[in-house]
Amino acid sequence: MSDELHVVLCPDSFKGSLGADSVAAAMARGVHAARPTAQIRALPMADGGEGTAELVTHTLGWEWHLSDVHGPTGTHLTAGWGYDPVRRRAVIDVASACGLDQVPADRRDPWQLDTRGVGELMRAAMDAGAMHLLVGLGGSGTVDGGAGMLRALGVRFLDREGNPLPATPAGLTGLERMDFSGLDPRLADVELIILNDVDNPLTGPHGAAAVFGPQKGLATEDVGIMDAHLGRLAEVIDASGRLLRPAGTPGAGAAGGLGFALACVLGGHSRMGAAYLADLIGLDEAIAAADLVITGEGKIDGQTTRGKVVAEVVGRARRMRVPVVAVAGDIACSEAQRAELGLADARALVDETVSLEQAMAEPARWIAVRTQVLLEEHLGRQSQAG
Repeated sequence: MSDELHVVLCPDSFKGSLGADSVAAAMARGVHAARPTAQIRALPMADGGEGTAELVTHTLGWEWHLSDVHGPTGTHLTAGWGYDPVRRRAVIDVASACGLDQVPADRRDPWQLDTRGVGELMRAAMDAGAMHLLVGLGGSGTVDGGAGMLRALGVRFLDREGNPLPATPAGLTGLERMDFSGLDPRLADVELIILNDVDNPLTGPHGAAAVFGPQKGLATEDVGIMDAHLGRLAEVIDASGRLLRPAGTPGAGAAGGLGFALACVLGGHSRMGAAYLADLIGLDEAIAAADLVITGEGKIDGQTTRGKVVAEVVGRARRMRVPVVAVAGDIACSEAQRAELGLADARALVDETVSLEQAMAEPARWIAVRTQVLLEEHLGRQSQAG
């Protein structure tokens, strides 16, 4: 290792605690505490969930826009999205328009909520000139199959007599047909990329209602009814001649069925969020010039290998023979599992000396402390080996 240490920081957010950029800043303080002369490159990461749009915009120097849209309950809210005017690319998070945190606890009834704001964000991006839309699925509070989004983009939902229906699941109980003649024609020329990290179909035991509905307030006894509603929605779309892919397509159940509307109805292309974003921000080039990579997320466990940021970072660094260490809020795996994942070392904020309450109260402080210890021990091992 050269005297001048080059470190790349590429953590995910610690959900409910710190955004990825704040995590990287705390890690940087820990690195400098251990090695003041270290050269640091911070490339905060995401997997397509909350914070993706802001992260991409900040990292790549895109413009940040604010739009007034309808939230999941129908009230107005301000949602941000990023835009690259040179290459006419836009990035949005569905959570900013229909996120679970946008729904008051006493109104978490998916039958009454919709995704209209997502379609309004897409229209705002196209109004600005976007020809490429990057949509991060994650953190949604809705289970409407993307009906609200389609309505905002010009699709009409009609009952037996041809009367228009509201696009909430409850409002579509009398759905008989759909009119796509008003669908925004610009969509035909727009490349639509969907960032996702789940492979659930729209319906069935692994579908949107069964897996994600209860997390969003859907009563257990209503899961089967909502599942049937989503199936009916797909049938009506198919009868309209607009179903481009079957409802069983992997990822169709993401974000309460938004994945279905985006991929199976609008023809979007699904990508694993962490991998796509790593390519977009140039992570490989940064790792290639590094002596050490430090990553992290709220929890490292058995799910980490399934398209999560830490696994993506480790996989890329391993190919270049660059060691990776991690800081996490909690580590729920054995040392053998950690080694199998490919991490040279890892530290949790919470241990026998720091409680969960302490870690949550001062996450940045403890991230910096754990990072400092990790780096000092890593450098110590390197010194002994040399």
